[in-house]
Amino acid sequence: MTSSLEARIDHAMAALHSRAATSTLWVALSGGRDSTCLLLLAAHAVQRYPGVTLHAVHVHHGLQPAADGFVESAQEACDRLGVVLHVERVRPETRDGLEADARRARYAVFEALLSPGDTLWMAHHRDDQAETLLYRLMRGGGVRGLAGMPARRALGAGWLERPLLETSRADIDARLAETPIAWCDDPTNHDAIQDRNYLRHHVMTPLKARWPAASEQIARSADYLREADELLQVLAEMDLAALGDTPDRLPRTQLCHLSRPRQRLVIEAALRRLALTLPPRGRLETLLDQLAGAGQDRRMCVDWPGAQARLWRGELLLLPENEARVSEISWPLDWDGQTPINTPLGIVHDRLTPMTGGQPALTLVSRVGGERLRLHGQRRPLKKLLQEQGIPPWQRDRVVVVWHGETPVGVLGPLRLAADGWTLEGPEHPEGSGRVDPE
Repeated sequence: MTSSLEARIDHAMAALHSRAATSTLWVALSGGRDSTCLLLLAAHAVQRYPGVTLHAVHVHHGLQPAADGFVESAQEACDRLGVVLHVERVRPETRDGLEADARRARYAVFEALLSPGDTLWMAHHRDDQAETLLYRLMRGGGVRGLAGMPARRALGAGWLERPLLETSRADIDARLAETPIAWCDDPTNHDAIQDRNYLRHHVMTPLKARWPAASEQIARSADYLREADELLQVLAEMDLAALGDTPDRLPRTQLCHLSRPRQRLVIEAALRRLALTLPPRGRLETLLDQLAGAGQDRRMCVDWPGAQARLWRGELLLLPENEARVSEISWPLDWDGQTPINTPLGIVHDRLTPMTGGQPALTLVSRVGGERLRLHGQRRPLKKLLQEQGIPPWQRDRVVVVWHGETPVGVLGPLRLAADGWTLEGPEHPEGSGRVDPE
């Protein structure tokens, strides 16, 4: 068992070294059994790879009296192995329950810690994988959720890897029995009030009594489900490409020609591509119901925390959640037409200059309706210009009008225009389009 464990770690270390001659490897160290074993194995293996620098990181949640003892245990293990320990203290937000809040805080630390090319090792093993599948099954997880924890995935600027994922808890115990390095037992691991502990002690234990290979078999099912999820993602990407490969706008008619399961897949794939939050299943079903019943010119909006979907001119638009309406925030703002300025809508990077020279004082104001801009010798209603350019109604309230005295001389935001006698340009838009970046 020991040789198998060390062979897995050596294989993972060799793969890391092959990707970069020099790199930093972090081990997430709680001070408990599993992570202490991983640190021990990593500290021995890294000696054969001089280009790899090994560090350990401990996240101090401060959620129980024993927390300081975990730091001491982690520090003692690092001192014995000659590894530098970084301790990060956090105060998890109270939002989704103790386990979920602590997990979110840990991963936020890890993500901020990793520089480009860095790798973080975590000590999850086969029994953890089996418990994860059962836990997600009880929460109604789909194929992706039941695929369990991946052996490798991106995290922040670096990578998260789980080199012990095919290792049993018994193998880890056997390896630690061979070393004098101490580890601490988290007393909350025996508290069945926490969901994962309940699964471990009251579900997995009787399962193993009846089927000794239960963890291995459940973890194998997670592998099969991961393969199925990968195939489904390939199908979703194929459908997304057939719809124009524009994840932020999907043609309604072609989308509705797909079966309902494929509609779900392609919308979720598009949201992931856009780094937007996926909707709860109920909201996604509401979206699909409204989409199926919508006519070509009908408008609809379905939102959820972090994102929204709107139907506009025959396209399903996937967008970030609604931002504050311009009319609800403080205006006006004085502007010299040249200097970037922080507005309620974001930072204005444009430069608006009169063709006659000089730089008169300007004012930025939200659109209120009735404005007219002189273009090509005619005073054109701003409302008409927005319609002609296809600016959706919900974006029209985010238009910034630039005034010179009593005269509108420019428009910024979703529509960018300069009135006759003025030039509008931006640092990255020499053609004159400029931009407003959200904060």
